[in-house]
Amino acid sequence: MADEIITYRINDFEGPLDLLLTLIEKNKMDITDIQISSIFDQYMQYIEDARRLDLGIACEFIVMASTLMLIKSKMLLPRDPEKDEDPRKELADALLIYQKAKADAEELRPLYAEFSGRLAKDNDEIPPEKGFPLGLSPTLLSKAFYTMLNRLKQSELAPSEMISPLIKRRIVSVEETIEAVLRKLTNDKEVSFFYLTADAEDKSELIATFMGILELIKIRRILICLEEDEEFSITTKFCLNENYVPDEEQAPEDSTTTKENAPR
Repeated sequence: MADEIITYRINDFEGPLDLLLTLIEKNKMDITDIQISSIFDQYMQYIEDARRLDLGIACEFIVMASTLMLIKSKMLLPRDPEKDEDPRKELADALLIYQKAKADAEELRPLYAEFSGRLAKDNDEIPPEKGFPLGLSPTLLSKAFYTMLNRLKQSELAPSEMISPLIKRRIVSVEETIEAVLRKLTNDKEVSFFYLTADAEDKSELIATFMGILELIKIRRILICLEEDEEFSITTKFCLNENYVPDEEQAPEDSTTTKENAPR
């Protein structure tokens, strides 16, 4: 390798590994096969030039110089390549990690320049409304109040029992609706979709029944029967599959739906 004078400023490097990596790249060496003697001489030349210019040398640069000297002395000793570990391995591993970190930093630098100045805005707190709602009619409010009182008087239920269904989410099990659908199909051989969902008390039960019907169709427990009348109109009905063979892997799973997740 041709000898050449390499001049660097101390401010050019973030640490001794940065200096070593620069020297290795400058000399076109492989990190896993560093020529320690050549790199050590150039590294010590850098230390000497910094001292000659009365520049302060960080202690880690001095520590790296002693490490290189130790590796150089070990390389001069006889060793068995198959049994003894390469004295340069620990330094090579550190340089590979530093090289990857440096490359990743270059990729992150433009992202940092683009996004570092952005700030996340907190959610605005809406203060409670202390005034009266606009367009409120005292007559309508009074009428609604007296209507509620009349219903409470005529009902045998306690006021809490009448109000609780309005504020409590009702949970409907799909497995229960599947059982109800199968009972109806057992009693009536062919029924319409309207008949299967007619007993639904609210939207949650209607959705659970619909999901139960889809699950039964999926596992072929029930079949879709199409009927054509004299006016050539087609009616869709459902019936039990007489040839159905239960399959454990296709057993309907128990699931629930609430008014919270029901579509509005």
